[in-house]
Amino acid sequence: MNTIRINVFCNLSNKGIEDVLKTVGKIEGAELKFCDMIDDAVGFCLLITESVDEAMGFRGAASSKSRIYSVYICNSQDSQALNNRSDFVDDIWPLNENANVTKSRFKKTIRNIVNEHNAWFFKNLYFTALDSIPEMSWCKDLKGRHHYVNKAFSETVHKSKEECEDRDHYYIWNVKKEDHVPGDLVCVDSEELVLKELRTLKLDETLSTEDGMVKLATYKSPVYNEFGDVIGTIGIAHDVTEFANAQRENTLLVESVPFPVVVVDANWKTVLINGTMRRLLNLEGPIERFDYLTWKKYFLTPVSEPVVNDEFHFVNQIFSANDNRVNFQFQINEQDITDVFGSVTGHIIIPRKLGPKGEILGKPANIN
Repeated sequence: MNTIRINVFCNLSNKGIEDVLKTVGKIEGAELKFCDMIDDAVGFCLLITESVDEAMGFRGAASSKSRIYSVYICNSQDSQALNNRSDFVDDIWPLNENANVTKSRFKKTIRNIVNEHNAWFFKNLYFTALDSIPEMSWCKDLKGRHHYVNKAFSETVHKSKEECEDRDHYYIWNVKKEDHVPGDLVCVDSEELVLKELRTLKLDETLSTEDGMVKLATYKSPVYNEFGDVIGTIGIAHDVTEFANAQRENTLLVESVPFPVVVVDANWKTVLINGTMRRLLNLEGPIERFDYLTWKKYFLTPVSEPVVNDEFHFVNQIFSANDNRVNFQFQINEQDITDVFGSVTGHIIIPRKLGPKGEILGKPANIN
């Protein structure tokens, strides 16, 4: 918990009250220092005084370097001096009361100061954290109105944070409600899913912005109040447009090569099969049905030792087919796909059909 120091100033004719307050033990989140009135009022300051004018004047002396609070102590006759000015002091204590009650009032006042600081601190921490991330983030109420959007969100929609507050999806993204096509997943629909499921959901969304179409991977979660009631949603969106375009380009590249290609992930699960490979093995249906390791184990027989190249991370080996419909040999190259850290993230498999003399069939002719 963040601890704050609170300077306490007592300007009282009855010094016994100050002595009582000094006996208050440790209060969580606060470090108390009793100061003389001649000390500068900087930081968190609390004045306890018998003058309502002094209490109000002390409050009015607040600056960017201080947070000022005041308590007015009075008897029943002096209370008339407030003249509707009670809203300008933080608390009013009776002059004569049990010491334990006075200590209780003091502790509550200190806790209120600590709670006010913590509310500011964690709000500032929340906003700073959200503005520091490069992803779009926001918080909405149950009606889809934005409580808050971060800097990345504001820059993406070309609207200030203030313009986005209390506004819905259609206004912020310049979308007409009548243009929404039923079945298309947009922010409004995905938030309804989150509120129905009451759990964090990962969703793929496509939006039209002033800068063009964007593909988003969004994470949305329900937000609850202290009593467990859902009061809205919070979301973070990652722009995956470039990544999706790169995947599209890779798919087109693999599909366009004139020889068979299979792409698998690090666990050898099929990710992509090009048309040449499908035609070679008469493959039909979803790519998930093709298990490369099973095909290699039960439908192929090795006829050469594997050639391993550690420098370029590939294995080359010749196999004959056990399938009567495929009465030829394959030269299979298994190439590792590595990330920037050198970790294997997948494999590219290229089975090349061999002729009767071991030549690669379908190899481009030498144009020299």
